[in-house]
Amino acid sequence: MTFEKVTQTRFKKKSSFIADQILRMINTGGYTVGSKLPSERVITEQMGVSRPSLREAISALQIVGILESRPGDGTYVSAPATSEDLTRRALTVLEECDSPYDNMQARKAMEIGATQLAIRVAANADLVALKAAWDEKCERGRRGELEEYLRYGKEFHLAIARATKNRIIEGITERLLDMTIQPLWINMRRDYFLKDPSRIELMLDIHDRILRAIVERDAERATRELEIHYDIQIEQIYGLNEGSHPAENGKPEEILADKGGDHRQGG
Repeated sequence: MTFEKVTQTRFKKKSSFIADQILRMINTGGYTVGSKLPSERVITEQMGVSRPSLREAISALQIVGILESRPGDGTYVSAPATSEDLTRRALTVLEECDSPYDNMQARKAMEIGATQLAIRVAANADLVALKAAWDEKCERGRRGELEEYLRYGKEFHLAIARATKNRIIEGITERLLDMTIQPLWINMRRDYFLKDPSRIELMLDIHDRILRAIVERDAERATRELEIHYDIQIEQIYGLNEGSHPAENGKPEEILADKGGDHRQGG
C-alpha cells in the first residue's frame, strides 16, 4: 500500500490532503484498528510532503480519536472505518487552525526584532512586569500545571512585546499568541511535554536565560537564546533541525532578585 503524491486538491492545506488520504486508507480497509502506519519518512517520501504537514495531519486525527501515537513505537489506528462526522471534524481542525509550525517561525522572526527594540527602550517597570510573568510561568511549570504553564508563557512573551512601547508590535504578537489556544496547537504542545516531562525544565532554563539577557540589556545574548528557544521546539515537535545599553531605571540584579531563590537549572 502506498500513498499518492500531493497534487492540487480541494483543500487549502497539504496537511488536510494528507489526513484525507489516511482516512481513505482506513475506510477502505488498508489500515484496520490496531495496525501501524508506515514511518514518517516513508509517508513523506511517498506523498512528497514535509514532516511538519504530516505531523499536523496526524495530530488532527489524534484529536478526534482516529489515530494514536505511541512514544518510541509509532502511530496506530485506534478507530475503525471512520464516520462522516469524525472525518469532517478532523479536516475542520486542519482547515480552520493555523499551522503551529508557521506560527513558531513567525514568532521567532517577530520576537527577535521586538526583543532588540525592547532592550533599547524598556523602562524598569516593563522589566519588572516581565520578571513577574516569568515567576508565574516557572512556578506553574515546576508544579506540573501544564495548562497554566502555557498560559503564563503567553504572558511572558506578551510582556516582551509591551516593553517595546509599540502598539503595532504588541497587537501582532498578541494575535500570534492567540493562535496557541487553537486545538491543533494545544494537542501538539501537550504531546510534546507528555512524551518527555523533562522538556519543561529545559524550556524553563532557556526562558530564564532570555529574561536575564533582556534585563541586562544584552541584545546579542537575547537573540541567541531566542533562536535556541524556537529552534528546540521546532526540532522536537516536528523532528527537524532548523536551521548593549545601560538600564534606564534600576540595576539588572535588582530586577532579577527573587525572594524565592534563583530559578536557573544550570547552563
